[in-house]
Amino acid sequence: EADKFFIATDFKGGFGSNLWIDGWSWISENGYLPSETTLPTPTNSICGNLTGTITLKENNTYYLTCQAFVLKGAVLNIEKGVTIKAYRQDVNGKAPTIAVQQDARIEAVGTSEQPITFTSVLPDIVLPQRGTWGGLILLGNARISTTGGRNNIEGLDVPYGRYGGVTDSDNSGTLQYVRVWYGGADIGFASTGNENSGNEINGITFGGVGSATTVEHVEVAWNKDDGFEMFGGSVNLKFCSSIFNQDDAFDTDEGYQGKMQFLFAIVDKDGDRACEMDSKTNDNLNSMPRSFPQMYSSTFIKAEHDTGSKGLMLLREGTGGVFANLVLSGYAGAGMENVACGLEKHGSWSDGNGGNSIPNYLYWSSGNIINTNQSDGSRNPFSISGDCTWDNGPTSREIDPNFQLLPSKWTTWKDLNQVDPRPIVGSNMFDDTHITSPSDDGFFSTPVGYIGAFGTDLWNDKWSWLSENGLLPSNDVIPTKETTLCGEITTSRTLLASTTYYLTCQTFVKAPAELTIEAGTTIRAYRVGPDSKATALVIEQGAKIHAVGSVKFPITMTNVLNPKANPRRQTWGGLIILGKAPIGKAGGNSTVEGLDVGIYGGTDPNDNSGELKYFRVWYGGADIGGPTSDPENSGNEINGMTLAGVGAGTTIEHCEVAWNDDDGFEFFGGTVNARWLSSIYNKDDSFDCDEGYQGRLQFLFALLDKDGNHALEVNSKTDGDINSQPRTFPQLYGGTFVKAGQSGNDGLVRLQEGTGGRFANLILTGKSEYGLEHISCGSETHSVSSIGVIPNSLYFSQNNIVYTQTANGLFQPQFTNCLWANDVQPNGQVVDPNLLLIPVDFSTIAQIDPRPVQSGNAFTFVESPPTGESFFVSTTFSGAFGTDLWLDSWSYLGETQVLPDNEYPEASNTLCGRYTTSQTLSGGVTHYLTCPVFFARGTVLTINSGSIIKAYAKDSEGKAVALIMEQGSKIIAKGTASEPITFTSVLPKTALPKRGTWGGVIILGEAVTNNNVTVGVTVEGLGGLGKYGGSNDNDDSGIMEYVRIWYAGADLNPSITNGQENSGNEINGLTLAGVGSGTTISHVEVAYSLDDGI
Repeated sequence: EADKFFIATDFKGGFGSNLWIDGWSWISENGYLPSETTLPTPTNSICGNLTGTITLKENNTYYLTCQAFVLKGAVLNIEKGVTIKAYRQDVNGKAPTIAVQQDARIEAVGTSEQPITFTSVLPDIVLPQRGTWGGLILLGNARISTTGGRNNIEGLDVPYGRYGGVTDSDNSGTLQYVRVWYGGADIGFASTGNENSGNEINGITFGGVGSATTVEHVEVAWNKDDGFEMFGGSVNLKFCSSIFNQDDAFDTDEGYQGKMQFLFAIVDKDGDRACEMDSKTNDNLNSMPRSFPQMYSSTFIKAEHDTGSKGLMLLREGTGGVFANLVLSGYAGAGMENVACGLEKHGSWSDGNGGNSIPNYLYWSSGNIINTNQSDGSRNPFSISGDCTWDNGPTSREIDPNFQLLPSKWTTWKDLNQVDPRPIVGSNMFDDTHITSPSDDGFFSTPVGYIGAFGTDLWNDKWSWLSENGLLPSNDVIPTKETTLCGEITTSRTLLASTTYYLTCQTFVKAPAELTIEAGTTIRAYRVGPDSKATALVIEQGAKIHAVGSVKFPITMTNVLNPKANPRRQTWGGLIILGKAPIGKAGGNSTVEGLDVGIYGGTDPNDNSGELKYFRVWYGGADIGGPTSDPENSGNEINGMTLAGVGAGTTIEHCEVAWNDDDGFEFFGGTVNARWLSSIYNKDDSFDCDEGYQGRLQFLFALLDKDGNHALEVNSKTDGDINSQPRTFPQLYGGTFVKAGQSGNDGLVRLQEGTGGRFANLILTGKSEYGLEHISCGSETHSVSSIGVIPNSLYFSQNNIVYTQTANGLFQPQFTNCLWANDVQPNGQVVDPNLLLIPVDFSTIAQIDPRPVQSGNAFTFVESPPTGESFFVSTTFSGAFGTDLWLDSWSYLGETQVLPDNEYPEASNTLCGRYTTSQTLSGGVTHYLTCPVFFARGTVLTINSGSIIKAYAKDSEGKAVALIMEQGSKIIAKGTASEPITFTSVLPKTALPKRGTWGGVIILGEAVTNNNVTVGVTVEGLGGLGKYGGSNDNDDSGIMEYVRIWYAGADLNPSITNGQENSGNEINGLTLAGVGSGTTISHVEVAYSLDDGI
């Protein structure tokens, strides 16, 4: 008998394909271990000498395991969407690198939607990190100034690194929409230390590369050495981004004579310069060809740091060049530093060259903008050494360039938060009287109506590191004076649905102004304003907001990011409403943490701050007033919707907060009532009540992922007094709270610190250590049978359904030092709430339907709200939902297509599970498949013409919903041309067409297959119930005529290791497995299947 401890394996050693130490071990956490998804094979690995034509196929991932050389005559084709992940070093200690040698080519053509990416094998959790692999090297035959016209890249063996020649128009290929991230490791081992030999490689090295080579929309990010370095040659660069590199963003030397336009550099505190441009070779300041870069329309930004005397741009060692339409901003010892000059002439001449000839002059345009500060706040635009004589200038405009967004103080990407380097409308960068037009030579874009790298087109949107990591707004974000919200609103204003508005800083609606927002309006918020404080919309005391959306036209507050970067928490602040209703703080008022202006609280319980209906707040929770040293940990992270001292005269219905970094909804005191609230994927509490909140709540829905905390947290203690008055006393009737994964020893609902309240008709389900946690009580009474006196009592109904699962599978509450009447503690009904579809465990949800099944427990354990409470709606169900899916269409879940259409599957027209008796589906009726459906041997499924069968995507275990007719069963599905039978998705029509929205139809017969005639095999993903094949070629599995199967192809049985849709178990629209000739298949269609059709 096999030992039950040991796991059978097909490999020797500690590992097979599963890198089980990934994610949690020391070597993983410290960046020494590749991601578990790194699986190099002979067909996806790149290493050694590459000859002939090599093609890396679209959207595939390849692994760079050692230094690879594209040899003379070879072409490396890289198709769009390819990712190349590199190891840090090979077995010889050398950093993996791709070097395209002389007379070879690289053709790497991506798109903004499908860029080509060179990156690290490390898991995302340890990135960004510099020096995790080598880089990309292109070697050409163009001229360089080194004696003899030839040189070799440092660290590469001769002749593998050779470059230089006599052909300035040499062609090394194409780089378009290419990203090179996290490189710069040492490519040549040194005995003194693997990373200190001087052979640290640039992100992209151009050695003698010629002008016929195309380099456009290329980025280097997080490189340990320079971003781009041009060793001689004449290659031209356009739309290139160099960010967070440790040495120089752009470096030219050895006689480089190329052209550059639209360059962008962000240099953090650890980086050196935006540009370093040299010419001297062999100790000769006047070596030829002299370096002569022609640079136009570029933006260079440097973080706050100890500037010393270093210039943001360093022009030295005899370089010439043309430098015009530049913007230099941030912190530097000087904007431009010019040292160690040769015989070249220097000037800011009005004619652009002072009568001198290329390459023996250096021109600096007087229209360039320099806005750099030294550490002490003083300005020094130029630092010119004594050996550099200027005929004229240098001069520049020392003015604010007026970026859309550049935080005033930042040091690293973490406190940069967000940047928009485009000019605001009316910016100094749009002053065309200072724009220098380059020659119309076929390379330069002319005319350009702005100074710097950007006009209104944010060309690094979608594909750049900043965009992918949420630090860059979407290119369609174009704030104008009319569409910008920032500062104080002192007179009433209306925001129109026909216009998108932009929240660019904290905005305060002052009394008595009223802000009206039309249905369908969208407000997009930057993460921070110029003061580095998170943007927020604040409705002050005495002011009002009127934001009434509708199901079809909700009002949305969201971020400015490209949709590809979402969902993402903490991308802006949130909505804050400040009222005059009573709160439990001493003195009767308080201020919102982090706001300079934010008084709330008063004596008017019926205070009216306006109305919110069908109002969505997504992706917020950034710090609204944190210290610059740690901006997201000051305790000032903002809730999605903060309701502080808001009175009962205010209307709040059909509102949602999704993906907030702090609480979803927080009620700081006040008396406002609210219903139909949705709180989705928020990081702290979904709903939080404190400071004496005494409102009424009904129909609350909370969906928490593993990062979320409580669905509901209720506190009362203020100023250290657990019995402070008014005591917090929410009345909550009807809530559905679902938690995906356990994140600590907390309750899904936590009642604490002396709170009172009434809590009934609740459904608590999912994974949480405790369903109900009740701790830290005051003098209030507690009961499960009597609602008690307001506000000094707490009632938690025994009819509440508490079906939460702990790590060890138990269902339990938690109580600490809180006495309950008659020693009866609230356990609730520990029964399955019988919801239509709640995944057992999820990191992402394929589909969810939080409504209860007909006649389920949610329709059984119900109680009526107290008499005399006119706010509450009487219901026949517990939880937030009955048959009406009120989240449909307008909510985050609706918009992301994980909610079914708002139709209710009644028990009489629902199929789920395995059937051993025959069934008939009536025509003209909609039927629902809510889980995988099997018909056993001997049964017949009859489907009458005109029937519609709508299928959910998955069951609670993540398996695709499908109809499976087992061997020996029959399907009789006879539609007509006028009344076909339709299998389709439960999604609303607005979400269709879409592939993979459910499984499909599978018919299993007993005809001969060439797998195994006598025993049969099984359909992948079905196990024993999927058996097909036999010896009866005339087997009859029934009839399918005029049948349509639409939008199928989801994964029958998702693989944990390979992902939800990559296990190999994707199902066909119609699978006919071993089906015999006695079966009739006629006039059948499969459309929009994710896998095969038939």
